[in-house]
Amino acid sequence: MLQIKGGYTDLDANLALLRFYQYNPATANSEVVCKILVKALMQMPATDFMLCMYLVPGAVKEQKIEVLKQLSDKLETCQFKEYWADMADEKNASVANGIPGFHEAIRQYIVGVISATYQVIARDELEILINLKGAQLDQLLEEKKWVAKGSDVQIPVNEFNEASVKFKQDGISFDQLAPIIVSTAGL
Repeated sequence: MLQIKGGYTDLDANLALLRFYQYNPATANSEVVCKILVKALMQMPATDFMLCMYLVPGAVKEQKIEVLKQLSDKLETCQFKEYWADMADEKNASVANGIPGFHEAIRQYIVGVISATYQVIARDELEILINLKGAQLDQLLEEKKWVAKGSDVQIPVNEFNEASVKFKQDGISFDQLAPIIVSTAGL
């Protein structure tokens, strides 16, 4: 597949091929469908995976598709520890064989979720969530400008992880309030 060798994803082409397979299930190539789904999963948090899953023809019965669906569910529900445990299983890990950058793309998605959720996280918890330790973790911390302080990692405040109180004040003009005041004045 040209997209795998070139390191890019063409969602429109992939959706067109899956639509073709829907209308011509006898020509469906389950290996190609699996590769399309893997490339779509790498695009998280975009909804590419779900779009592609809706178009997978029912005639394609492949265990890898079920594995990919389960992995996607774990990522969508932020069960990152379970995701990495599943990927440690050789049969599950085989879904990403031959797809360069798969683990890095998934890790970047997880890092994005962590960055949007935490300001401070325990280093050992972070290691589990992103499945990195030692020098590899230190390199990621440096890239993301996260600061290790003792057993914790501080994540810079951003628009998503900043705790703030937002006041919403509805503007009511005197002209809107005057009839209510006049009607209650005689009580």
